[in-house]
Amino acid sequence: MPKTETASEKQMSDEDLEMDIDIEFLLATFSNLSYESISDVYLANNHDLDATIEMLNQLEIVSLSNELIVQFLHIFSNEAEEYLPDTLNIGDVPETIEFSTSSAPKQKNESTEASASPNAPVCSS
Repeated sequence: MPKTETASEKQMSDEDLEMDIDIEFLLATFSNLSYESISDVYLANNHDLDATIEMLNQLEIVSLSNELIVQFLHIFSNEAEEYLPDTLNIGDVPETIEFSTSSAPKQKNESTEASASPNAPVCSS
């Protein structure tokens, strides 16, 4: 006797089929990404194909941006080495510098200035 599918089994197989089709589409569209990465993003977006495509596009843009930055830094550092001297001849510089607190300029306080001024009114209590 052939086994008949129940409604819930048919719905599950339809959902599985839709998921498989979506994943295959995503793999073809984002061929540089692994199956695991794509399926993780697809599941994280609750099987929403549009949201998954948007997220994968954003990840791809960030990845390309990072790659370009690394390439730029590599080129820049190679070119910069050509113009840098072998050593920095800055003369004798002490290893430690001691700062004196007495040479720091004093900040004026208006109330101190007013009481020290000869023309300031004197208040007697």
